[in-house]
Amino acid sequence: MTISTVGTDGDDRAIEFLVAPRSGDGGEGAECGEEAHFAIHREHDQGWEAARLTIDPLSGSVPIAAVEWAMEFAREYL
Repeated sequence: MTISTVGTDGDDRAIEFLVAPRSGDGGEGAECGEEAHFAIHREHDQGWEAARLTIDPLSGSVPIAAVEWAMEFAREYL
């Protein structure tokens, strides 16, 4: 899977991510599925430990590994 940031709210309280499937050579390790769009957001006076996850209802499923990576990204860089 490939994870990319779509954007932030400018106040570092929300960050959006796009998860895309990645296929391997010759079909090995290929992941099936559609792109998924989700956001992690927190209240102004709260840390990322109290963050909430919002998944776009039109998205495909979001792998838990993508959410875990996104949380670590938010803690480290925002």
